[in-house]
Amino acid sequence: MSTFGFATLANSSVPAVLCSRGVIALDALLDSSPRDFGELIDRWDEVVELADARLGTPESGDLPWCEPDSVIFAPAGLSRPAIYCAGANYTDHIAEMGGETVERAYHFPTPPRTLNGHGGQVRMPSGATMLDWEVELAVVIGRPARNVDVADALDYILGYTVANDVSVRDPELMYHPIFGIDWMAAKNGEGLTVLGPAVVPARLIEDHRNLDLSLTVNGEIRQQSNTSQMIITVAEQIAALSAAITLEPGDVVLTGTPAGTAAAHGHYLSDGDVMVASVAGIGSIRNTVVS
Repeated sequence: MSTFGFATLANSSVPAVLCSRGVIALDALLDSSPRDFGELIDRWDEVVELADARLGTPESGDLPWCEPDSVIFAPAGLSRPAIYCAGANYTDHIAEMGGETVERAYHFPTPPRTLNGHGGQVRMPSGATMLDWEVELAVVIGRPARNVDVADALDYILGYTVANDVSVRDPELMYHPIFGIDWMAAKNGEGLTVLGPAVVPARLIEDHRNLDLSLTVNGEIRQQSNTSQMIITVAEQIAALSAAITLEPGDVVLTGTPAGTAAAHGHYLSDGDVMVASVAGIGSIRNTVVS
């Protein structure tokens, strides 16, 4: 199989295919195309096989392909999933923050309104002056998962995408005098959670435990690591979440960020800054900060 993913475009409910050739609406590639990403998930294995076969034909080169820069991407996957974010889950990130490794899964939810897509503007929340970046490997769930074993957890993964979990670090906003971290203010601003550019089928990723991650700001490398630095594995995270709540098809798990965040070094985002978050084999998302 060639490497490709399924994207969501802002101007259409019909999923699109993104690969090295460009972007094409799925209904232009296949005769019987899913009407939306929900139906795509229901028919996932079938559509992955059909798309791969079609992409391998000479005739596919004559189809109406678009350059990725010419289209507007919505967040990868469903428009209204549940999103669960892992905290403090990379050994190098813990080290740079001067903390101690804790081998226990920790997640917090974030609402769908936080989602943003590849190419979208990331708007500085009102009152915030210390805006941070976090490149992450994101996992999309493919079927209901409840009380699953670690050994079986990877079978519930539909695919992978890239996330940039942009965060507010202003102390007066992110800390509550009674409750501690205010996750609503710190993580849940509208448009701060970027997903994309596409969901790459899990079967196309040889080993998600050994993927390079990076993030640049205005072309300068700020984060550069590998998913091998995860403390709680993807399988362990799915098992832990499913012990508390049923994970549904289309739900997204952000699996943690590595070293190199602004919080560790004090150099935060400014108006006009361009972030590019990348995960090897999956893709890159580019977003501009606006005040």
